[in-house]
Amino acid sequence: MPAPRPISKSRYLNGLQCPKLLWNQIHARERIPPPDPAQQHIFDTGHEVGDLAKKLYPGGIEVAMNFADPAETARETAALMARPREERVPIFEASFLVEGRYCRVDVLVPVEDGRWNLVEVKSSTRVRDVNVNDVAFQCDTLTRAGVALGQLFIMHVNTGYVRGEAFEVRPFFHLEEVTTRVKPLLEYVPRAVERMHATLAGSEPDVPIGPRCHTPYDCPLVPLCWADLPPGNVTELYRGGRRAFGFLDEGLFKIADLPDDQLSPTQRIQARTLRTGEPHVEAAALRAWLDALAYPLHHLDFETMNPAVPPLAGLRPYQRLPFQFSLHIQDAPGAPARHVDFLATAPADPRGALVAALHAIGDEGHILAWNMGFEKGVLDDLAEAFPDEAEWLAGLADRLVDLIDPFRHFWFHHPDQKGSCSLKAVLPALTGKDYAALEIADGHHAARAYVEAVFGQADEAAREQVFADLRRYCALDTLAMVEILSELEKVAPGGA
Repeated sequence: MPAPRPISKSRYLNGLQCPKLLWNQIHARERIPPPDPAQQHIFDTGHEVGDLAKKLYPGGIEVAMNFADPAETARETAALMARPREERVPIFEASFLVEGRYCRVDVLVPVEDGRWNLVEVKSSTRVRDVNVNDVAFQCDTLTRAGVALGQLFIMHVNTGYVRGEAFEVRPFFHLEEVTTRVKPLLEYVPRAVERMHATLAGSEPDVPIGPRCHTPYDCPLVPLCWADLPPGNVTELYRGGRRAFGFLDEGLFKIADLPDDQLSPTQRIQARTLRTGEPHVEAAALRAWLDALAYPLHHLDFETMNPAVPPLAGLRPYQRLPFQFSLHIQDAPGAPARHVDFLATAPADPRGALVAALHAIGDEGHILAWNMGFEKGVLDDLAEAFPDEAEWLAGLADRLVDLIDPFRHFWFHHPDQKGSCSLKAVLPALTGKDYAALEIADGHHAARAYVEAVFGQADEAAREQVFADLRRYCALDTLAMVEILSELEKVAPGGA
């Protein structure tokens, strides 16, 4: 009888999230799609941060992964750990294969009493429960392999770090001891591993969909497991949360079939639009909101990158760095909109030129944004970075009005929004237009493409194509606001 597949760190965490995910990872790998660009970017960031962490342990030795023979990797690790105490050095990617478990440890640090401190490196900005479970599995595995462990740490990015002229590795990280958080989990780990081996030895488990599908990570099997849900299903319920899965457990699949007495006022509106197929309109509230808008209106959208490693002096890890904006300006309700945009194309700090270009916004009129907290945050950051422009930038922030408000308040709701108030849900519901034809169609993709084009190895033709795609995408974000506003004017007649 073949030996059971070893439970690795990733498989252990997958098994905690969902037995079906674990089973498919081993027995039906083809069902699991490859990482999408956003996921791959997260992985790449993790590798970048992990490589930086190694610089904190000079003299360390990395154990190269032998994918064909993981046992050989474990033997190489054991040889390094067996050195005389005075010759021990930090070990990167130390590998262990024991009792049906396999793991690679980011950093093992020798300490004076002969023990080893374990350091798990994360590109996140805080310690999460899933990280502690990860370390608990490693601790259990290493203990079974006969390793005398000392303290257990999680090293994560320190958001309080502000880069000077030169990047400094040590203050970029925060080292947090989690030994006491891990110890209570060590009794649970063996039982969990035993249960996972039993899962892998059997047929595919039948696991109902639920909160686990998105906790702690979005499960790649969601498209498969959710494929049979009907249109207008309860997972699309506005702010449904866990209650939506409760409805599924009760055999209630469609929002239109839910009893009103179990729904919030806004959810009742959503259910009614799905029953009738007609949008919900509160014309008086909409009209009052529209009449309060001060023209000329400036429809504004920023695109930003937020790299883990701050590329410029004065920046914090993951701080938003704006590189592009689109601006559609309307002088009066229903008037044609003229377009102004900005895109930095040089591998330098884009903010100074961007602030100068923002002066295309006049001194009068509201500035319309979608989910304006983002735009306000960008303006606040710019005000901090450019003291001479701070008062003017603060004035722009004060003039912001959020176009999402009529949809969040459900003064207007269309059944095709699927319970979402995002721009990409509202635009097609109201206008029939969408982002499908765009090469770049979301902010995460825009940031990744921009970094590659400006700071990467892209050739001139590829750079110019990315810049053109970025301009089309960002322009559509603000043109979409113009068109949505026009539709709201139509459904709430009576303006001047």
